[in-house]
Amino acid sequence: MISFPKAGGPRVSFDIDDTLVCGAHVPTEAFVSAWRRRRYPEPVRRGTTQLLRALSRRGFRLWVYTSSRRPVTYLDGWFRSAGIRLDGVVNLDVHEEVVGRQGPSKFPPAFGIDLHVDDAEGVAIEGRQHGFRVLHVQPDDPTWAEQVMSAAQALPARADNRLWTWPHRVPLTGAHFALPGQLR
Repeated sequence: MISFPKAGGPRVSFDIDDTLVCGAHVPTEAFVSAWRRRRYPEPVRRGTTQLLRALSRRGFRLWVYTSSRRPVTYLDGWFRSAGIRLDGVVNLDVHEEVVGRQGPSKFPPAFGIDLHVDDAEGVAIEGRQHGFRVLHVQPDDPTWAEQVMSAAQALPARADNRLWTWPHRVPLTGAHFALPGQLR
């Protein structure tokens, strides 16, 4: 059974590729300590650590929502190694199990996510089509962190813990995926 934390602020999710982890032309920062880089070698774009910590301090619930097949445990461990607590992780396997393969490429409302940050214009289009908030950020935009903070602060307070289901899928209580607290 899926259980989401009932308390807390709005949920903000981040794509990984070309959103938090960008190409060589984008300035990066050390996300994890030197000895952990063997396990987690990907550098993140400049401003990531400060942004995620600031959002967390302000009560936002942080999620990763990626279309990669990186394991949930890997992503949770990577962020935990950087001192960032994730409230949830959705990879391609989780997305396909909950939303299915016929739905949009990402559907944050199925996980109670209030704002998704992504580099893909297609995800922004799907957000407009399916009624969910997407902040479209460019990999080379130096003001991306300020845009995320502004969009997050503009979110309304959470009134409930309602989850959406994608049509013709099993109820969310039948899905199998782990929240970070359930990984151990």
